[in-house]
Amino acid sequence: MSIAERFGKGYTTGFDYLRVILAVAVLCIHSFAVSYGKAGEAFLFQPPLRGLITFVLPAFFALSGFLVSASLLRTRNVARFLGLRALRLVPALAVEVTLCALLLGPMFTVLPLGAYVSDPQFSAYFLNIVGHIQYLLPGLFRDNPYYQAVNVSLWTIPYELECYVALTVLAVVGVVYRPVSLIVVVVLAHVAVIGRDLLRGAAELPMDGALPGRILLLSFLAGVVLYICRERITVTPLLAIAAAVVSFLMLNLPYAPYFAAFPIAYVTVAIGLTKPPKHPLLASGDYSYGIYLYAFPVQQAVAHLFPQHREWYISIALALPVTIVLATFSWHAVEKHALKLKGLMAGKAGKARAAKPTMVAREVTVAGDGR
Repeated sequence: MSIAERFGKGYTTGFDYLRVILAVAVLCIHSFAVSYGKAGEAFLFQPPLRGLITFVLPAFFALSGFLVSASLLRTRNVARFLGLRALRLVPALAVEVTLCALLLGPMFTVLPLGAYVSDPQFSAYFLNIVGHIQYLLPGLFRDNPYYQAVNVSLWTIPYELECYVALTVLAVVGVVYRPVSLIVVVVLAHVAVIGRDLLRGAAELPMDGALPGRILLLSFLAGVVLYICRERITVTPLLAIAAAVVSFLMLNLPYAPYFAAFPIAYVTVAIGLTKPPKHPLLASGDYSYGIYLYAFPVQQAVAHLFPQHREWYISIALALPVTIVLATFSWHAVEKHALKLKGLMAGKAGKARAAKPTMVAREVTVAGDGR
């Protein structure tokens, strides 16, 4: 059965589960860094664990590329598409950044309040809202194992914006509507990214930490290809298992992660196309973006408040429930209401489409969609 035929049977719940699982996986991975420092998570990025750990973010981006392409094809309007992306990404991010600066910061800074708000780091932190990433707030988390950083998860946001720009350019020039041309462009993008990093020197190639950000872009583009070519690509359990094995092997080898985008995207989409019974919590909203946004600040706060209990499993046990509460707040108080503006942006036709159930009713962000 092709991807298009699977979609023809209705929206599949596998995507809902996958988003949340990937977001929680990021929290679990970070639990080692916030508990023991950056050196304490180094073993996660060594083979064979590396093949599992470094799968998470590329899968997030492949999922985003797949579903965001559906949004683009539905709107058929680049300006409207970018507006919808902004509605999904910016409001929740702006609230999270503001809460960290105005609430978390004053609670945990070692500086007097006047010195805190007058420090240039305080005002610079709000640049996160426009994708200029800042990790520090004045006087925060100086005694934490992961020194000072407030929210390292935000590092993916510029790459997510880059993905949207790339997809917009492909739409403007018409490539995204021609499958063969799209595949050629994506292959050339792989060559360009690999060549760029090779020219930087082998010492900077990723075998002792997270994957380079451009691999996330390649994974996003692979997800785009799978959606655009959905009528020609079949999904079977055997092929999904084979792609998972290939992804695992590639992510454990030098240089090979640059070629792993398509097998990662295939596994991701294959899982998303499944239809497990929908949990009531997942039916009530999309909490993956909120989990991704709030997890690291909560984990840093836990590490600060309980210095005598800095263990990875304690970090997860204490931070995950608080993060879920904040993600629930983010969805119901911010994200859901921001998405209501889609009708105004799409006009009457968009409202008519929104009134009908669709197979891609929810769109993801990595950072974000997270992500």
